[in-house]
Amino acid sequence: MNSCLINAWQLNIAVLVTAVVCIGGVLLARWVINQRDFPGRDTFILMHLASMWWMAMAGLEVASVAPECKMLWATMSWPGIISVPTFWAVFLWQYVGSVRKPLGRRSLLGMILMPLLIWMVVLSNPWHQLFYGPATGPVSAEPGAPIRFEHGPLFYAVAVYVYLFMSFSLGVVLRAALISHGVHRRHYLAFVLVTAVPWSANIAYVGFGFVVFGVDPTPFSFVFTLVAFSWLILGVRLFDLVPVARHLLLEALPDPVIVVDTQWRVIEANQAALKLDGMGAEWQGRRLQDWPVFGSDLQAQLQEQLELREPLLIQTSAEHYFEVRMRPIERLTRHGVLLLGRLLYLRDVTQRQLAKLKLAEALALSEERLRTITSLHEQLREQALCDPLTGLYNRRYLDEMFGRELARARREHSPLSLALIDLDHFKQLNDQHGHLDGDDVLKSVAQHLLVNLRSSDTVFRIGGEEFLLILPGADAREATKRLEAICLGLAQKQIETRSGMRHMTLSAGLALWPEQGNALDELMRAADAALYEAKRAGRNRVCSLLPRVASPAAEAPVLGKG
Repeated sequence: MNSCLINAWQLNIAVLVTAVVCIGGVLLARWVINQRDFPGRDTFILMHLASMWWMAMAGLEVASVAPECKMLWATMSWPGIISVPTFWAVFLWQYVGSVRKPLGRRSLLGMILMPLLIWMVVLSNPWHQLFYGPATGPVSAEPGAPIRFEHGPLFYAVAVYVYLFMSFSLGVVLRAALISHGVHRRHYLAFVLVTAVPWSANIAYVGFGFVVFGVDPTPFSFVFTLVAFSWLILGVRLFDLVPVARHLLLEALPDPVIVVDTQWRVIEANQAALKLDGMGAEWQGRRLQDWPVFGSDLQAQLQEQLELREPLLIQTSAEHYFEVRMRPIERLTRHGVLLLGRLLYLRDVTQRQLAKLKLAEALALSEERLRTITSLHEQLREQALCDPLTGLYNRRYLDEMFGRELARARREHSPLSLALIDLDHFKQLNDQHGHLDGDDVLKSVAQHLLVNLRSSDTVFRIGGEEFLLILPGADAREATKRLEAICLGLAQKQIETRSGMRHMTLSAGLALWPEQGNALDELMRAADAALYEAKRAGRNRVCSLLPRVASPAAEAPVLGKG
């Protein structure tokens, strides 16, 4: 090879054309590399690089003077000769089928492997003479004379291999052109022409010995290919608007698409719809309601709503959910708009709908749990604020309750009374009859207090046998009268305990807001002082430290403070 690089060269029009086409091809490939992605982009670039390699080797063959150098460059051109139809066929398949996924490494290696193997066969031709026959040599003794090749059986085998790819390429674009219309068809016909020109040149060379500048005319046909692609790219924006035929667009959709006529007979469906229902070959012309899975449910709901402004959600008998969009297919006539049929687009939203139902179920469960938690919280709060034995409010709730009643009394300028009640001789009862009897007495007294108070009054258990009453709106006289009635009623009542009937009395101390204090602690101290006065006065009575309020409720012997 080194000797051929420093050997004599001849410069002619063929060499200049070759150089121009090679430079143009490299620039075109470089430009495509910088463009946005389009189907078959990688193989399109590889195809152009392979064709430029072929063109460059053909130019070196023409420019060489020595016959052995011409043979060398002819041999070196074979990787490009085999790669061009290979990459061209794959590019057209990807472009027509709108396959944007790039080829994997294994696929690329497989496409490169065959050109390399064939190249090895050509390089080894001096040993087997099966690719080029022994008669291969210059056509004359003149310096730089072209080589006339005697093609052997391996050459024709390789030609068949190449023509298979070329036939596949033509078949792909011809089929796409036949089933397309308008601009799509023109795009594909342009590909047919671009494919046919190099193929025709190669057939003329192999079959009829036609040569250009004494060599295979196929690489020189790339002049036309370069011009054609430049026009397609710059003139009709080949890779800006990728032409995809209608049927390919439908097939590419992952969701079922069905076209029905005015009688609800299916006249078109994509593969997604056919796979969903498992339809056989006899699906065209069948009524929509006869289609399995969703047909009957879909037709029944669509006939009720012939105009769908919003997507319709249908549930099939197979527990599938579809979001259906319907668009009328119409034609404008002299008499108005003629309805031809309807296009139905179904989107499988089963997973989304199931997730939505599960979410609704989870929300309902959460709401139920929230209600339960709220109820338990209220119960716990009530238990925290209530005495477990008597059910009365305890000391924890006293501050909150008194604050509200005090605010209301100030707002309404009404009186507010507070009373402390202590059961007489309760300790003696516990000592003689036990705590269980004492508990029974406490519960009975609590019930007695609740029955004899107004709904606006509130009673608390604040100690062992001590109770506190808040009497909103009651002045000293009314509060004293009410407490005396409670005291007298208890004194006349027989209390049933576990060990027998018991008799119990109470002493009460009364305090009045605001005469005896403005705060709870002040009123409780005043009521406590009045309670001790009631104890000293003989128990079973109501006392207040306000003048002319205290009065005995009943006559009872005084057994001591307790």
